[in-house]
Amino acid sequence: MTIYDYAKLSKGEKEVVVNNDALFLEDYVDNGKIIYVYYLNDFFIEVTKQHEKIIDCVPFIRGYKINKKNLHAIEKRNILLCVAA
Repeated sequence: MTIYDYAKLSKGEKEVVVNNDALFLEDYVDNGKIIYVYYLNDFFIEVTKQHEKIIDCVPFIRGYKINKKNLHAIEKRNILLCVAA
């Protein structure tokens, strides 16, 4: 699945893909919302939840969405996953 295929899915289908296929990387709180970051097939997915309800699922490759200080740690994990596979 590419980032474009994921973006075309319905909200429910996106949730299923994240729960079944994506690798959880981190979570953090921003303005009362919990942000979960996942990795799937060379792209990232940012899931925003508020009051246990999913508000948004945003796929991205790299850029403003990813925290620069965590970028190195995420790339290191990706390299380790490639070696393990």
